[in-house]
Amino acid sequence: MSTSEQYISQLVRKLRETGPVVLLESQMQDHPASTKSYLAANPVEWIKAWGNRIQVQKREETASFEANAWEAFQAFKEEAQDWLFGYFGYDMKNSLEDLHSENNELVEAPDLFFMNPGLLLEIKLDGKIRVIKGEMPDITQIPQFSGFKVHPGKRIDKNKYMNLIDQAKKDIYEGKYYEINLSHALEFSFDGEPFELYQAMKKAGPVPFGGYIHMDGIDICSASPERFLARNGSRVWSQPIKGTASRQEESDHSLINLKESEKERAENLMIVDLVRNDLSRIAMKNSVKVSNLFEIQSFETVHQMVSTVECRVEETVKSLEVIKACFPMGSMTGAPKIAAMKAIEHYEDYKRGIYSGAIGYFRPDDDFDFNVVIRTALIQGNRLCYPVGGAITSDSDPAAEWEETWVKAKAITNILQNERKPE
Repeated sequence: MSTSEQYISQLVRKLRETGPVVLLESQMQDHPASTKSYLAANPVEWIKAWGNRIQVQKREETASFEANAWEAFQAFKEEAQDWLFGYFGYDMKNSLEDLHSENNELVEAPDLFFMNPGLLLEIKLDGKIRVIKGEMPDITQIPQFSGFKVHPGKRIDKNKYMNLIDQAKKDIYEGKYYEINLSHALEFSFDGEPFELYQAMKKAGPVPFGGYIHMDGIDICSASPERFLARNGSRVWSQPIKGTASRQEESDHSLINLKESEKERAENLMIVDLVRNDLSRIAMKNSVKVSNLFEIQSFETVHQMVSTVECRVEETVKSLEVIKACFPMGSMTGAPKIAAMKAIEHYEDYKRGIYSGAIGYFRPDDDFDFNVVIRTALIQGNRLCYPVGGAITSDSDPAAEWEETWVKAKAITNILQNERKPE
């Protein structure tokens, strides 16, 4: 761990004592998306939403009211005119369309959380730290980490998951949709320090869109390789991932197979078309384009097929309208999006919540960058939840799809096999 990483680690431990902390990290220096990282804390104001129940704190006064969550956040954002850090949970979809989430929650978390930080640090790739807002806190008194210990808990039966895939394939045959993302949640009992788990995830496999959030007794440890959406001036782009192969150090056969797989290309292309359609709702005429199709990006445990879809928007188009047009990420739903989301609610036995949502930030100038919440551990109390899933199409093999979810789960299971014991 570098000197700057040690310092940030100490800061996170200190800042969590007094309130929410958001750490967003570009962990791969050679990745084209990696530019800089941010640490945000000491909120001067924040907003949370549970469906239409909104809670806002400003100047140490908390107000609760009923409103559409997207509209409430837009009003909060326009008044703040500042940096905002946080997340949109997957179930914010219910405030966009006639959709519902009746399943049990994995963790009891708001559907939306954003804060305007009183302290904001920019961490550059060379390790240098720039103070954007606030003053550096005194970190002479640093609480010590205690390691972590994990035991397996509840998880779906293999045959049950494979049966769900068969049912989804029947839906596809009947024309209800042509691709769906089906997931299942791994659960563990967890003792110890969540941020140390996050650091272990980072060490095991750096990613371009890592994130750690601590708020309301919840710790979110995200090792996401996928960008949901970003904006820089008039340019908006998305980088959907569809297509996964296990990475084998001694052979590149899996990489070759992924590159040449017609099935994986078809899955990726379906989502690319969906994203193009989403972006066309807010884009300048004839500006939507696919600037990179079927690029293979390699991470610690998997190879992934990534495409880049971009467009131009008028300066008058608000960033939240851009996000609403594309939310949630098509790679986490399937297509057509609404039909797939209704089926997801029927087939899955849990409320996705933060999983499949987006973590990121808005700048004061309305530019933004958000990841897709995958490869993410959600910790509350002594429970750790880690959902995994994959795209189901007409030619999916249920056994292979089951195995693919476990390939993705290696990002956490490899770490848990070498867990750090509490002292």
